[in-house]
Amino acid sequence: ATYFESKSEPLKGQLAVGHVVANRAKSGRFPSSYCGVVFQRSQFSFVRGGQIPNINAGAAYRTAIAVAKVALASAWNSPADKALYFNTPDRRPSVRAIKVASIGNHVFYR
Repeated sequence: ATYFESKSEPLKGQLAVGHVVANRAKSGRFPSSYCGVVFQRSQFSFVRGGQIPNINAGAAYRTAIAVAKVALASAWNSPADKALYFNTPDRRPSVRAIKVASIGNHVFYR
């Protein structure tokens, strides 16, 4: 999810996206596994028909792996610490949500 949703974002934004996945898994409101969160229907735009596209295993992918490990270990104090949702600035989540941060091209909500 970090790779597909934020590979072109600043590092802080990539970490915040990873935090959203971890926060959802811990929340009790979403599936309890990271894969369950990512594959939950209509949650992440890159998942199509229950499938993840092929990954270009270059530098951006290696960065995404490292970022995800840091985010999932809660080894970083995120400005979007309690975020459960993110979107582009021109779109809001379909649920009632409170904005907690804007990072790069994403707005984060809880």
